[in-house]
Amino acid sequence: MDDRLQRAFELLDAANTEDPRQQDGQPVELLYAQRMTDWLGRLYPDASEPLRLAARAQHIRRWTIPRGRYPMTRAGYLQWRTELGRFHAQTAGRLLSEAGYDDAIIKRVGALIR
Repeated sequence: MDDRLQRAFELLDAANTEDPRQQDGQPVELLYAQRMTDWLGRLYPDASEPLRLAARAQHIRRWTIPRGRYPMTRAGYLQWRTELGRFHAQTAGRLLSEAGYDDAIIKRVGALIR
């Protein structure tokens, strides 16, 4: 793994360590991100870097937009998922920029997340 990708994973993981929800003593979203990275590696070992980043970032800080803020209807669910997609893409984009990625990769990762 190159230094930039490693730095991006570190930044994404640091954001997810703030998840107050715990599973086996670990933040839920940190475990989820690591599990998705592992699965991608098993299923598609030659995955592109944007896909690897999107897999790691797809639920970044998800707990900050709880499902309960939206009506418990299909329309409410879709509204929540749309908002999450935007939020995850924006949050990941800021962290990827900090890790040294250019706008083209950040936009591709955002599109994959959304």
